[in-house]
Amino acid sequence: MKKEYIILIVVIAGLCAYLALKKDNRLNYDLPKLEALDTTAIDTIDIIKGEKTLSLSKKDKGWTVSDKAFPAETSAVNDILATVKDLTLSALVSESGDLVRYELNPGNALHVKAISKGKVIREFFIGKTAPSFNHTFVMLEGDTRVFQADKSFRNQFDKSVEDFRDKVVLNFKIPEIKTITLEKDGVSQTLTLKPAEKKEEKKQDQESQEKNETQAADQWVKADGTPADQTVVQDLLSSLSRLECQEYKDNAAAKALANKAPSCKITLENDQTFGLNLFPAKEGDDVTATSSATPYAFDLASYRAGDIISYVDQILGLKTKEKPSE
Repeated sequence: MKKEYIILIVVIAGLCAYLALKKDNRLNYDLPKLEALDTTAIDTIDIIKGEKTLSLSKKDKGWTVSDKAFPAETSAVNDILATVKDLTLSALVSESGDLVRYELNPGNALHVKAISKGKVIREFFIGKTAPSFNHTFVMLEGDTRVFQADKSFRNQFDKSVEDFRDKVVLNFKIPEIKTITLEKDGVSQTLTLKPAEKKEEKKQDQESQEKNETQAADQWVKADGTPADQTVVQDLLSSLSRLECQEYKDNAAAKALANKAPSCKITLENDQTFGLNLFPAKEGDDVTATSSATPYAFDLASYRAGDIISYVDQILGLKTKEKPSE
């Protein structure tokens, strides 16, 4: 019995050792280790899908997208750079060459090249998101195996040129604006920020008498010196301070605006001048506009344009269009 127990213990120990070694070998099946990258050295990112290539390029004033050098959205580019830098392979998924299953076949895969001074420093293919939604299927250049990479990031890369464009068309700091000029329906008004007068108040305590200076709020006044509705003016500035468009117009649509007069003009001034022109549109439609901050015409979402026009109407004393009674 003792011999049988000893033999059984030896067999169990052997099996445990075998399984442990086999498990270790499975978990360490030569996963490629990617070298650390300095993303500040990357000056071009090519994203190839099928026969189309979308290029992000680093310029003196920031990143641009496409050969037309449209300004690119900073946060979108930063997300891509972070993914390229931190790409981590966590598991080997397939060696069978079945790429369709993982959307890594030509036409579906996103071929990504991170380039520094003309040299490709990281290159990989992006497939679909894993069922866990916390991983993405990828392949490395020159390697036919399919790996699972940490995080879900296909959506960061699978975008159009329009998606990558910076949609901010007006950007300023509200406290720096000193003059506002509004024009709409033949009515114009210039508002000026009038500094508040400083007042001295005497405050007496048990030991001494101190002078305390109190500062009232600055006030927006009309050309005739009467105060404007401060709340509405602040609402207008808030709606414009970091204005994002819905999408940009093509060249033909932009050229057509040259023969059209804007229905509403807004000019803001501090040490520089900011301008926004809104063009006529049907009620409920997006509104075409131009801005001094960008050479491209664009559309504002109807609700954004509606808010801006409502504030302008209130300041100018224009009646908003009443809804027809049912």
